This record gives sequence, C-alpha cells and structure tokens, in this order.
Amino acid sequence: MDFSNPILIKEMRSRMRGKRAFLVLTAYVFVLSLIISLIYIVLHKNAPTNVVNQAGSVLTPVLIYVQMGLICLIAPTFSASAISSEREQQTFDLLIASLAQPSTILFGKLGAALSYLFLTLFGSLPLIALTYSLGGVALRDIAIAYLIMAVSGITFCSMSFYWSTLIRRGVLAQLTSLIAVIFLVAAMPALALFFSALAGSFNNTPSPTFTNIMFLLLRSNPFAAIAFQIPGIPIPANVWLNTVPMWVTQVIFYLLLTSMSLFLSLRRLQRVRNWI
Repeated sequence: MDFSNPILIKEMRSRMRGKRAFLVLTAYVFVLSLIISLIYIVLHKNAPTNVVNQAGSVLTPVLIYVQMGLICLIAPTFSASAISSEREQQTFDLLIASLAQPSTILFGKLGAALSYLFLTLFGSLPLIALTYSLGGVALRDIAIAYLIMAVSGITFCSMSFYWSTLIRRGVLAQLTSLIAVIFLVAAMPALALFFSALAGSFNNTPSPTFTNIMFLLLRSNPFAAIAFQIPGIPIPANVWLNTVPMWVTQVIFYLLLTSMSLFLSLRRLQRVRNWI
C-alpha cells in the first residue's frame, strides 16, 4: 500500500482527527472490559478454586467471540459509505474525473477504513494480555484468533466497499453491507445445522456425506474457526480435510472473497471513469 496516496492521507486525517474515532474506540474497549469484569466476578464468587485459577480459559474465548461479533457489526460501516457519501455530496464526479487512478481511489478509501478497523481491533490487546496472564490459553491460539478476526474484518470492509460502489445512498449501502455480512456469517452454520439434523433424521448413524458437507460449510465460518482453535474442539477423523486446521480453510476462503470484492470494485470504478 502506497502511504503517499493523497486520498489515503485525506481520509486518515478526516477519520482520526474527529471525535468519532475516540468515541468508537472508547466504547469498544469499555464494552469488552465490562463483559470481562462481570464474568470474572461471577466466576470468582461461584466457581471452584481450580476454575478460578484457570480463569483465562473462560475469559479469553469470551473476549475473542465478543470481538468477532462486534467486528461483524461495525466493520461494514467503516467502508460502506466510502463512495456512496461522495455521490450524496455530489463530489464523486470530481473525484473520478481527477488525475487519481481508480486503484488510487480504491486503496485510499479502503486503506483508511482498514486502519480504523485495526485501531479498534488492536485496542483490545491490553485486555487480551490480562486474560492471557490468568492462564489456560496458549499464546499461539490467541495469535491465530487475531489473524482470523483481522482477515474477517478485511473481507467485510472489502465487501462493503463494493456495495458502496453500486448503491448511491450511504444508509442503504450500510444496511445492505450489514445484511450481506450477517448472511455470510450466519447462513453457513445454519446450513450446517440443517444437514446435521437431516443426517440424524434417517437413522441413528449420521450419513458420512452429510457429515462431510456440514464440516465443509463450517470451514467457511470465522466463529467456527475460532471455536475449533479455542478452546480446541477436535475435528473428527472420518471427515474430509481432517488434518487441515479449520482456521486455514476459513482464512483462504475469506481472502478469496476479499480478492473478488476488490477486483469487482476496481472494475466498477474503471467503468464509471470510462463513461465520464
């Protein structure tokens, strides 16, 4: 990424110098801190001593799952209005007709959105360091979980940017992006549960085909990838790709979605510029 990109510099200044960046980051960390504090108080008062001594094995997964859920909700809003807002302010024609190449516009707008996303994501590092110090979780598993969240956030921002190039209204673009992300995250586990129920409805022994399809669908879901890493749900030995970690296929799948979204967004910007 070219850090001398003028659009990136302009977007970074407008995003980071306003009150919104401070308020979003503060609210993000406050919500995470509140959830972790409440769970720790409940554990300390009600759980056995051996569980309290390994409180990190409970708090760390909860913290990561909550972060993943927040990323699903807030990441689409970071880039969904990148082009739509230019259309609403009637500055898009000037932007696309300038000397800036479509790739410059794409990486400038998207780069600023991703910097905002990484600011919120890594703002939780002090909290994850605290839960890690309580024991019960390996540092490697935490690193993999953050990789999954980062790749998922990049994919959601890229998809939202593509919707922004198609939809003229910023609010409608954000709503469409949010629905697309929820569908992507929730539809695969729903289909997996459907195939699991369908497999068990025929006989007591689930069909190997339905079981394999169920696990293939789960391999595209970030929550499933985290769950199979932390706390470490084992993959059955009789399913396809059982030797490949769940997070590897999920990261590859999301990177492919990111590449496709960026390619379609670039084509869209080039088409508009050629028309002008």
